[in-house]
Amino acid sequence: MSKHIKKRIKNKHQHHEDMLRKQITEELFAEATEQMTRYINRIDYLVGANNELMKELRELEKNQSGYVHIPNATADCILLENTAKDDLMESF
Repeated sequence: MSKHIKKRIKNKHQHHEDMLRKQITEELFAEATEQMTRYINRIDYLVGANNELMKELRELEKNQSGYVHIPNATADCILLENTAKDDLMESF
């Protein structure tokens, strides 16, 4: 084979490799973009739901009368009694 034919075959193989590489890259990016879109939509949905729940919670807290507001820092330190164990022991 002449140099010209060898060079032509080499260029043809290189072209096919480049086209396959390009096709695979495009497919991977398309798949990744689709997954990212689903994740972004899910995050937006969850943030919206969280905002709605926070709004409802604030409205309920405003409408409560006769209750004392306890700040979170204080509420985190409150120990609750475990009455479930006491109830079980009394039943025996």
